[in-house]
Amino acid sequence: MNVSLTPELEKFVEQEVSSGLYQTASEVVRAGLRRLKQDQVRQLPPSPGTLEELEVRLLQAVEALDAGKGVKGNDALKRFRKRINKRRAGGKLNNYSR
Repeated sequence: MNVSLTPELEKFVEQEVSSGLYQTASEVVRAGLRRLKQDQVRQLPPSPGTLEELEVRLLQAVEALDAGKGVKGNDALKRFRKRINKRRAGGKLNNYSR
């Protein structure tokens, strides 16, 4: 796998290795990826443990929609696109080569 870094990130990796906390650039990248994975797991809502729990959550969602607490599809798509564009502009969405 080949990963390209911005000059800023490359400098950061070099500083971390120079600090002695990490032996190699690969260790720094692995630590960063582990942290990213942990952050993503924390952001996800816990999945239902049983079929019954799933059914309860689905019924609650349907009741919320029936009560008008949902979001229109076009509005949701606009919000998703806005978030994606914001992340792209901030450099949080990258293409990686394998």
